[in-house]
Amino acid sequence: MDSLLVRSAQELFSRHASSEAVRAIRAGGSPGSLWGELENSGFLDALVPEEAGGIGLGPAEALPVLIAAGRFAVPLPLGETMLARAVLGGAGEAVPQGAILLGEAYGDAARVPAFARADWVLLPRDEAALLLPAGAAVEDEAAGSPLGRVLRWPEGAGRRVPAGDLLVAGAWAEIAVMAGAMERILEDTVRHAQDRQQFGRPVASFQAVQQQISVMTEDVFASRMAAQLASVADGDGVARLNPVRIAAAKLRVGEAAVRVAAIGHAVHGAMGITEEVDLHLLTGHLQAGRMRFGGEAHWGAWLGRRFLADNTGETLAFVRAQLGPAAPEASA
Repeated sequence: MDSLLVRSAQELFSRHASSEAVRAIRAGGSPGSLWGELENSGFLDALVPEEAGGIGLGPAEALPVLIAAGRFAVPLPLGETMLARAVLGGAGEAVPQGAILLGEAYGDAARVPAFARADWVLLPRDEAALLLPAGAAVEDEAAGSPLGRVLRWPEGAGRRVPAGDLLVAGAWAEIAVMAGAMERILEDTVRHAQDRQQFGRPVASFQAVQQQISVMTEDVFASRMAAQLASVADGDGVARLNPVRIAAAKLRVGEAAVRVAAIGHAVHGAMGITEEVDLHLLTGHLQAGRMRFGGEAHWGAWLGRRFLADNTGETLAFVRAQLGPAAPEASA
């Protein structure tokens, strides 16, 4: 299943999410063509339960699709729409057509990514959520920043729907996409280091560059492992996500993103910030992704409180009990 999903996702994104297409969407162009392909692919219903008309995959099975989206810097809320459809379909609610963003509560408003393109926003509200039409929102420019916009809706807008912990769900989507982006950054950085000549030889032959790439490689593979462990469906959240796993993974992936982005730009040199090089698309998403759905400080503090409340007394015992891989099925 994994290999089939990977091939399908890679083929779709390589055809319809080229660097030029991504830049055009980020600049305000229509995402209709790419979104139409995603609709036709069936990926958007991957996490929706079978009894609700979906495919019924778990997070671990859907993970390769989001990693592939991260590798191509897809500027659309693929993972968030998958999660939102799982929430709505699982609750027996009507699922609207179009892209659905998971908004982060900002007082009575929603905080969304700066380049977000969506038709709907699912915003946490008390123990439920509001499904809000993006077209009815008014941007609060004074409250925004380069990393995100703040949207407000008129009183009475939207539909109240049952929802689980959308912060945890959104963090999982970011973990997966960031892991994919870092894989692509590593590949592009190694390729550039092998091609770039300095003092008559490739910069990849210099020991200092090799050491930097080694550090990057360690972070990239640790991030993929964190994404895989975060996708073990042994919790009671949206798509059975486990908040302890999500906390540890978001923390680890966020820390890795800082080093991977810095090393990628260092090895690329001045080329890394130019428009024609894709590196800045990927590292820009890493920086925004770190802040979305809780940064390292938030999840580090959350995880610390959970450990203290667990009363195990030993860190290793806590890690083994809460963060290990899925238990193997008992043989007959």
